[in-house]
This record gives sequence, structure tokens and C-alpha cells, in this order.
Amino acid sequence: MCPGKMYRQTAKIFTVAALLAGVGGCSLVTLKSPERPLSTRDLNARILTREYSAHFIAAVEKRADRISTGGETDPEILANTLRWKVGATAESVRAATQIAPMMGLLDTWALALQMRVFMGEGGIGGTLFGPHQEAVREVAEVQAQNADALAERIIAPKDFPKYQDFVKTYVRRYPLIDLTFERASIVELWSSETGAEVKLVDSLGTIPEAMTDFADRMKIYGDTLPSQALWKTELALRDSGYSRIDIRRELEQLDDRMDRMTAVAENAPELVHDAVADVRKTLITIIDKVNQSTATMMLAFHDERVDLTADIQAERAKALIALDEQRKALTLDAARISNQLVITAGRELRRLALQVVLLLILFAVVALGLPFAAGYFVGRGRRAPSG
Repeated sequence: MCPGKMYRQTAKIFTVAALLAGVGGCSLVTLKSPERPLSTRDLNARILTREYSAHFIAAVEKRADRISTGGETDPEILANTLRWKVGATAESVRAATQIAPMMGLLDTWALALQMRVFMGEGGIGGTLFGPHQEAVREVAEVQAQNADALAERIIAPKDFPKYQDFVKTYVRRYPLIDLTFERASIVELWSSETGAEVKLVDSLGTIPEAMTDFADRMKIYGDTLPSQALWKTELALRDSGYSRIDIRRELEQLDDRMDRMTAVAENAPELVHDAVADVRKTLITIIDKVNQSTATMMLAFHDERVDLTADIQAERAKALIALDEQRKALTLDAARISNQLVITAGRELRRLALQVVLLLILFAVVALGLPFAAGYFVGRGRRAPSG
């Protein structure tokens, strides 16, 4: 083989090797989009937490309605029953609709444990329901046990102790103080305890998942807000001195007066005027109470709408902050990967250049040494017979 042909083949081999090295180096650069689908754990946490919240609200509402319709006449117990129903329902909905599925699970779990401590013996709410306290305590205990089972079902066994310790710390540090169920933010405590381990951007999921989540949350709010508004209206009327029994009594009096007016109109038409005045007075009283109820209901709707808007804006702000942090982290990762790629490429080029030089030296030795060695051995062979 002539030296030129051998050199061309060697050059082809070097070119193929360089291309392969370049292709391998390109695999070092992987830019990931921040839009990531939810993990199986997060998706299960979101679905099962909201399902648990629906059962939680139904259990509280069922027990509260039994107290209200079971012959209880103590106005304080009836008012506390309404406050419990309103506070537990609103806080359960807020906790279950957290933007981060795991935060929703932890918040819902903590709420159930807080209610158990609050309603338990020696707790602040341990005597608010009189003879119904044991039944209320049983509801709180069952819901706390169900929350424990839900968390154990979703969280991996190796991570469960860490989450359980965190929830217990939160419950111990922030106990419920009254039936309004006002609670500290569990997200802030988690962030301070774990640093930057929680990435809200990873909890948004893809755009279809985020849209589905938004639709689910709107449905949950739509299902619960009307009932909450009615309960708050009834509570406001009760606090103002009007109860459901008072409204019913007024309506019964109206029926009686209508009957009297009919009887008087049949027997003594001249007395109808007085009866009409009585009816008008009763109607005005009832209309005033209805107006008060309507105003209270509208105010409750306004408050709920303001709270909902504030929650959505707060979650949007948190999501934007998390997205900005993830964007910065992604930029830093890209810069680091680029630097690593440059360093790796330089190292590979130096190694490749050294191999090329060595091969060229070897080629030169072979190309120059073979003719010389051949001539040497041929000459030596020719001199040997003449000697």
C-alpha cells in the first residue's frame, strides 16, 4: 500500500472518531422544560385528599344537623354547632385545594389532628357541645384516623416518619383556639423547616393538568359556598336574636291572622280593616327579617368572594415566585453544563491531538523505516553469497 493511500485512510478514521466524540459530547447538554407532568404520588395526593375532604365535610355536617334537629334548645350549643360546621367546612376546602398536592395533603392531615385535639378531653372545645360532646369527639377521632390512613397510603414508607413528625410539630405549635378554625400557614412552616426542598413549579404539572385542577377547585368552591353562606346567615340571625324557631313562629302567627281575617270578613266586614292592619304589620316584620337575612347572605357571599380572590392571588404569586426561582436555577444549570461541555471538549481535543501526533510519528517511522530496512536487508543478502 502506498504511503498516500495509507495517510488518507488514517485521516478518515480520525474524522469519524472526531464526529463520534462530538455526538457523544452533545448528549451532555439537556435542557429541560419547567412544564413537567405531576408524579404519580402528587396526582394521587391531589385526588385522594379532595375526596377525603368531601367525606370530612359530610361527616361534620351530618353530626351538626343531628344536633340542630334533635330537639336541642340551648341557644349557645346551637350557635356553636353552626360555627363548627362553618369553620370546619371552610378550612377543609382551603386545605384540600392547596396549589401543591403534598401541601394540600399535609394541611388536610394537620386539620384533622388539630380538630381531634381541640374537641378532646381537656381541649379548648371539649365542653362546647354539652351532652353532644361525645358524639362530636367521635367524629373528630374518626376523621383523624382516616387522615392518618390516607397519609400512610400516599407517602412512601421511608418518607412517612419525616412527614408525620412535621405534622405533629405543626399541630403542637399551632393548636386551634376557637370554632372559627383560624390556622397558620403550613406552607410557611414547611419552607422554613425544609428550605428549598418544596418546588411549587413541580406541583403545577402540565397545562392540561393545571386547567383540570383549576376546574376541580372551582367546582369544590361552587358546591360549598352556597351552603356556607346559608349557615353564616343563620348564624348571624341567631347572634342577632333571631332563630329558625322565631321565623317559623312568625309565619304561624301570620297564618292564624289570615284565618281570623277570613272569618271576620265573612261575619263582620267592618272589622276587616283592623285585621288587614294586623296582617300588614306582621308582613312588615317578616319582610324586615327577610331583608336582614338577604343582606347578611349577600355580605357572606361578598366575604367568600373576597377570600377566594385573595387565595387565588396568593397562590398565583407563590407560583410566579417559584417559577422565577426555577428559571434562575435552570439558567445556572445551563451555564454549568456549558462550562463542563467546554472543559470536556477541550480535554478530548487535547487527547485526540496527542493520539494524532503519536500516530503521525508512528506513520513516519513506518513510512521512512521500511524502505531503509528493506534496502539494508537486500544489500546484506547480496553481499553474503559473494563472501
